[in-house]
Amino acid sequence: MNLFTIFIYIISSIVLFYILNYFDKAEKENNIIHAVVPIIYEIVLAGIFTNFNINDVNSNIFLIVVFELIIRLYYVKNILKREDLMNPSFYLQIYTISILGCYFVNRCFISQVISVFPSAEEMKVGIWLLIILFLYFLAKKHIHIQYREQVSTFGERKQEYIVVQYTRFKNMYHKEIRLKEKELNLILYAIMIYENYKRPKLFRKIDTIFYRFTGSERKLGIMQIPSRVELDDVASIKLASRRIDKIFGSLKSTKKNLVVDILNEYYENENVVKEVNEIYQQIIKFNEL
Repeated sequence: MNLFTIFIYIISSIVLFYILNYFDKAEKENNIIHAVVPIIYEIVLAGIFTNFNINDVNSNIFLIVVFELIIRLYYVKNILKREDLMNPSFYLQIYTISILGCYFVNRCFISQVISVFPSAEEMKVGIWLLIILFLYFLAKKHIHIQYREQVSTFGERKQEYIVVQYTRFKNMYHKEIRLKEKELNLILYAIMIYENYKRPKLFRKIDTIFYRFTGSERKLGIMQIPSRVELDDVASIKLASRRIDKIFGSLKSTKKNLVVDILNEYYENENVVKEVNEIYQQIIKFNEL
């Protein structure tokens, strides 16, 4: 396998990564599609490579899904920093089916024919396509790879993730946080965890680079503060702290549900307020242990 072939596999795996992300969002309740799409993708690519007379690439084309798995694991662990939210058993099942399926198609179909795409005389093969589609939709309706377990265990992994992030951020930034009331600190940490999850550090660095080129207002720093000047994580924390102090000052005389009231003023988005409040409640439980 030469460098050109490896390059083609890597580029193809990156494309597959984005395709799978799209289908994962569109088909949240049917994860079998994550295992089926790479097989279809492999067949289409093999046909394209054959038409461009680069048949050598097809000899081990199943490796594209292996490269995609490596990219996905690196992305989740090192870019999104969401390793605590991963379900290894779920990934094992999905990619075992996907890799074995791609390997079987590669060895028993792609490597045995001159062209993957049928000629006009071979359109009768379309009947097999209909059979495959029928089996796929049957599987889609009845087979959900560990989906219920995925949903039931996600809550536990989410709790662990929140605790780990809270401990990490507290060690990193406790000297920078100077809120007027100590009870507000946990609200700040809850917002910090939420914003960091939505915009991991690598993407924040990219935002800063874009800001330096454009100079236009962007959300910057770990707290994702809209700004026309460059902000690092610490600067954004200080600005968020001032805003929370200000909101608290305007509410404390009539406060009923302090946390929710502050978050409502801070975000003005009911769904976000609910998510951040859940993070806050988990931090409270952790501190009570």
